[in-house]
Amino acid sequence: MGIKNAPAQTGQESKTLGERLAPILGGGFFRPLSRPTAAIYVDCADRLAEAADEGGQIPHAEARVLIREVLSQHPNIQLDEDEGGQFRDLNQRASQFFNKLIEVHWLEPRRVSLDEHYVLIVPALRQLLRLLRELAEDRPAELKDFAATLRSLCRDLLTDAALDPNKLGPEEMRQTVKDLLERAGRASDQMHAVETLVLQHATAQRTSTSAQETLQRFLVEFHMGEHMVCYDALQEAGLLPRLNLARSVAQEALYDPFTKQRLAEGLAKHLNLDDTAAYVEAERWLVRLDRQLAAIPVKQRLIDGRMAEFSRLSAARYTYQTEMRGRRPEQVKAYLDAAARQHSGRSFSDLASEPGMDLLSPVVEVFFGTDSLSRPRRLRPATNLSFEKLNGETDPEAAKDEIRRRNLNVLTPQRAVRFIEKHLPAKGAKISTEQLHVTVEDDLLDLLAVLAFDRGRASGSHRPVRWRLHPMRADFGVEPERISRDIEAGRLVERFTIERIS
Repeated sequence: MGIKNAPAQTGQESKTLGERLAPILGGGFFRPLSRPTAAIYVDCADRLAEAADEGGQIPHAEARVLIREVLSQHPNIQLDEDEGGQFRDLNQRASQFFNKLIEVHWLEPRRVSLDEHYVLIVPALRQLLRLLRELAEDRPAELKDFAATLRSLCRDLLTDAALDPNKLGPEEMRQTVKDLLERAGRASDQMHAVETLVLQHATAQRTSTSAQETLQRFLVEFHMGEHMVCYDALQEAGLLPRLNLARSVAQEALYDPFTKQRLAEGLAKHLNLDDTAAYVEAERWLVRLDRQLAAIPVKQRLIDGRMAEFSRLSAARYTYQTEMRGRRPEQVKAYLDAAARQHSGRSFSDLASEPGMDLLSPVVEVFFGTDSLSRPRRLRPATNLSFEKLNGETDPEAAKDEIRRRNLNVLTPQRAVRFIEKHLPAKGAKISTEQLHVTVEDDLLDLLAVLAFDRGRASGSHRPVRWRLHPMRADFGVEPERISRDIEAGRLVERFTIERIS
């Protein structure tokens, strides 16, 4: 296939993520993050990484001084005995803590000579610190780049030679797909950040103390938040239709063996893989690209639900604060508290002559003890869901026949597969509604099932059957007069093409 054979990295590539992390996990690398003193460990690592030289080294004595300074900044955190908690002297605590950093392999001792003693910041610790900084940072302003990220993705994928194996070399193909994966992953992360911001607004809304604060957060703060940047970019800039077209390009590359072969050549040379492993890795890259592009519209629908939920929460919160906890209950409570203080120790009969205490109720009863507690709820009895004859006119067989008749009109993947196997018996076959001549209602329901699903199981086996639709509107969406229409079972439909891809 034109790929130079190279030794396969079967030992490392075939291992799972957990197996590759096993040496680090077994050495207790992440154990400090689960201890009560995790903040001290993180701050020590951060200070040491900043003070290290270009080679990642720091003198032994300077490292202990920095650890002592960090410990002095956390006087309220109790250290365990293995961390120096039994010592009163801060230098002894710093020495014990320094030994713990070496024990968990965050630092490595390095002695150059008898007089030069250094410690080395391990590379894995720098990666861990980078991840922790990203988790700690809250920069919603970066969401403003979301629209630009999606536009660049759509622009690059919708060009004529986006993933054309005839125009891109192996290395150029690898770099192109890698760049697309990075941008799609960044856009997906930004969508997750949008959902996080919406959830933060919902959490803050649940703690609002007044109706004014609830309205301020709902009508002003929420709709002026940075999360609306991503939402408006998808809703108003028309990026969703373009994103669907861009995903179709990625899907075509996934099902094109020549594109995968070109990418495999670049991966084989770059990662030193053999032919088979490179081809598998190329397919995995293209599958990731397709899934990341597909995840953005799905996440947008989830965010729509989150925003609707926030609106319902705000309305319920405002209703509770204005109707259930308005000024009138507070005034009544204040009046009763004042009356209790003023007339303490007197009976109701003594208060008849007092101004403002003319009771309108003929009988006054005060509940106390267990009688003042809320009544227990009565559980609703279980409903009998078994089928039984209600009267002499009900026929169980007639009911079963009605269920069977309704099931005949249900759209299922099995109906779609039956239609595909009938009209497109081989992979790569295409058919347009211009060639289809659906006349009966049952065939029309099969065609609707094809429109509703894009895959299914072949009859009598577990072999998957996939197909793809190409509507004529996708080519002439801005020129509706050029869209042809066909008659199927007495209905007028816009012309589209069905292609079997597996």
